Amino acid sequence: MKTLETSNGASGSNEGKNRFDEELNNCRKYDMILRIMGLIFTLVAAIVAGSNKDTESVAISLVDGLPPLHLTLTAKWSYMSSTVYFVAVNAIACAYAAISMAFISLTGGNCKGSILVVGLDLAMVALLFSANGASASIGLIALNGNSHTQWHKVCYAFKRYCIQGGAALVLSMFGSFFFICIVFLFTYNLHRTTLN
Repeated sequence: MKTLETSNGASGSNEGKNRFDEELNNCRKYDMILRIMGLIFTLVAAIVAGSNKDTESVAISLVDGLPPLHLTLTAKWSYMSSTVYFVAVNAIACAYAAISMAFISLTGGNCKGSILVVGLDLAMVALLFSANGASASIGLIALNGNSHTQWHKVCYAFKRYCIQGGAALVLSMFGSFFFICIVFLFTYNLHRTTLN
């Protein structure tokens, strides 16, 4: 009878271990899905922002009473340092997502590697949010202007440029969301493992 109890206890602990391993594998699957989504959204955001260029003919009036001058002006992503930063950060986050997926696959998600990866995940979240904030602030000035500094609106003339920049910003925000979900998933998984 004692032998029967011991074997039942061992099988119960094996079932618990198998259930825990299954949950850990599910977390790894979710982690990979979130990384793939982060990679896709940051890649598309970098491409959309990096290919943003618009050329328009703008009428400028120098003196009242004289006909306006028609100038051909170009708005390009590389003309604004905040947009250059935005493209660079999204490209870095995209490359990091690909490298981290390869690293996790090779190491099997061991503890030391996971801590390094989650630290870099947090760095990507910080970089993405700083780039999004910089791009959004310049976008608002382009959309509304600033009467205190005499910066005029430019989105009335470069509509396609502003729409494409806004689309890149939204895509990057989704990428940021997926990276922060990765950090939350790691925290949740760490909390569960310490309870077991």
